Amino acid sequence: MADEKSQPKRIKRTNTERSGEFRAAVKPQQRESSAATKPTKPTASTQASTSQASPKPTATTTQAQTTKPSTTTLDITSLINAWSKKLAANSLAQTYFGSVLSRKEAAARKQFGVPNSEKVFLVLDATIFGTCKAGLALCTKGIYLRDTAGTARSIAWAKLPACSIAADAQTLAIDKSKIVTLDGAALASLLNSIKKKIAG
Repeated sequence: MADEKSQPKRIKRTNTERSGEFRAAVKPQQRESSAATKPTKPTASTQASTSQASPKPTATTTQAQTTKPSTTTLDITSLINAWSKKLAANSLAQTYFGSVLSRKEAAARKQFGVPNSEKVFLVLDATIFGTCKAGLALCTKGIYLRDTAGTARSIAWAKLPACSIAADAQTLAIDKSKIVTLDGAALASLLNSIKKKIAG
């Protein structure tokens, strides 16, 4: 009898042991399966390789694609004609355009650095002896000038609206470039009308 009573206890103990072993065997499998189903977060190295594979366009590359070069060209013949009519009886002592332009065009190209590809519409010769060592030329792509101090400069038409233009009876100033001339006020009027045309 003593053997029969003790036998079920041994069986229970054996079952619990077996169930404990079963749980211990099952749990690692469940961990592995749950780890396999969970999405893994990309590591720093994975992110770096992904970003290298498909780079996003930066602001600079987008601007480089959309920005167009400023190659504004103008035919200012009509503006010069309208401007000269407004001058009426006011004579211009040092400005050449129209039929008298040919007197100064060659000297202006040499002194102001006007390329042969440019058409010249107007020349201001602000020298006493007519050498064009100071003055300006209004051309197809912009203004070519040499100020009274001898500094040469060119201004594209697209950039003219950003320039300040001032004049009095004896001086024309475009930004810091100053040209001593009796035609300063008249030319400032013309340049301001061109600015308005470009700005729209």
